[in-house]
Amino acid sequence: MKLYIEGYRTQNHKLWNILTEASYYFCATLLSRRMATNSNLEVDIKLTKGLKKKEGAYGFCHITDDDLNKPREFMIELDASMDNSIEQVVTWLAHEFVHLKQFVRGELFDYEFGATQWKAKKYTLNKISYHKQPWEREAYRLETKLTKEFMEIYNE
Repeated sequence: MKLYIEGYRTQNHKLWNILTEASYYFCATLLSRRMATNSNLEVDIKLTKGLKKKEGAYGFCHITDDDLNKPREFMIELDASMDNSIEQVVTWLAHEFVHLKQFVRGELFDYEFGATQWKAKKYTLNKISYHKQPWEREAYRLETKLTKEFMEIYNE
């Protein structure tokens, strides 16, 4: 995986290091060690001040690849405001890496007209609440587990 981290608070070496290590850990855990170490996967992490206030979310996972059917290029955007702890930012990174995994494996596909396909079923986004969306349920279910496992290893 080619990893780039840019934006707000990137001069904070502790934050930069933990996000780098967490990214490789989440990629290896969710996809494979091979994809984390030597694949054509490209991830650009953009740290944004006040993302939650501006966009209503702590993170996003965007496909930046031209090939939407088999994407390998992504941008993960995270709220890196100073009032957010490093562990919170790592948790949001885990959540967005679950979405990255869903896109890479073809489990999740976003259509331009407000629909999303999860596995074999299409959903109209304005007809299903955010917390009932199955791809979000999976991301919330795994984010805490992934963060806890990573932090235990990182803090050893």
